[in-house]
Amino acid sequence: MPNGSGDFDQFLVAARTNASDLSRFEQHLKDIPGAHIVERAGRPDQPRLIVNLPTGSFEQLRAHFNDTLIIERNAKLTPF
Repeated sequence: MPNGSGDFDQFLVAARTNASDLSRFEQHLKDIPGAHIVERAGRPDQPRLIVNLPTGSFEQLRAHFNDTLIIERNAKLTPF
């Protein structure tokens, strides 16, 4: 299972208006080798996902879901 290193990176995914749009994204995620949900977060009315994606699929997913979802790189935290 990928851990966010190498050819994978973590992304935050949230619905712009309709939380059910995340379900469509989750179904699409199943077709991407190695992609998986790291964590489910947010409130029930504003859910969001943290996902591991192959870096090459990011732009394609963003273009496909841009009207309904916000997909942004998850900032990596580093110790002070």
